[in-house]
Amino acid sequence: MVPASLSPTPADFSFLAELIPQLVWATDPTGYHTYFNQRWTDYTGYTLADSVGDEMWNNLLYPDDRERARKRWSRSLATGEFYEIEYRFRSKDGDYRWFLGQAVPVRDEAGNVAKWFGTCTDIHDQKMQELALRKREQDFTTLANAIPQLAWMADAEGAIFWYNQRWFEYTGTENHQEQTMGWNWQTVHHPDHVEAVTAGFRRAIFEGQESWEATFPLRRHDGEYRWFLSRALPVRNEAGNVLRWCGTNTDITEQKELQEQIERAYSDLEAKIMFRTLDLEREVQELRQKLNG
Repeated sequence: MVPASLSPTPADFSFLAELIPQLVWATDPTGYHTYFNQRWTDYTGYTLADSVGDEMWNNLLYPDDRERARKRWSRSLATGEFYEIEYRFRSKDGDYRWFLGQAVPVRDEAGNVAKWFGTCTDIHDQKMQELALRKREQDFTTLANAIPQLAWMADAEGAIFWYNQRWFEYTGTENHQEQTMGWNWQTVHHPDHVEAVTAGFRRAIFEGQESWEATFPLRRHDGEYRWFLSRALPVRNEAGNVLRWCGTNTDITEQKELQEQIERAYSDLEAKIMFRTLDLEREVQELRQKLNG
């Protein structure tokens, strides 16, 4: 049993509340704010007399966050569940910073909520980094979906974990995206080429090659095969270890057909030249025979 002299006192709570870096507050069971620590006053510029009440705190929130925060707090007051939310609080200088608001109920012996203790933790720097990262991800996705190629990313061992939208549209797997994840990309390859493609890609991965390139047909959603030029490069960390592979598939069907037409025309021309040469040699032989006769 803890001696009475060592039991926490209101003065101990006040000391702790002023020591921690968070904004600290307390309310009665209805959500009426009765206490704020000095950090609250320093940040908001509001005195304790200005801060007490049940709505004042909401007026300091960013306008877009107010309704969401009010609904979340009302639910906790009604149910007694743990309160947690991210929102933006206005400082005494007029700028807004992101905070993580949290509160827990304190219950009496009968189990009824007697009061709430809460904190607001400054998470602005982390939130800005998170939002910047999300923005870069959105920009990347927009760019990846705008390019005409089918784009993809695979892990260090070659298992694909991401495709752009054009891949799903081309293969017809938009509603069943897991069908071509991992090494299941082989299912849309032509059976006459898939083994060679797989062997070449595995060789690039396990031999630590600096790039991979291959030409092969891929099955479209309607069953037709079209030819693609595929290229991939490894992304490495500072130690030089491969983190992932980034690749694209570029449709070259028309170019390949044109190349085949040119090759056929060249072959036909060679054949014509050969036959014409033979004809000329025969005519020369016949002419010589006549002259000698």
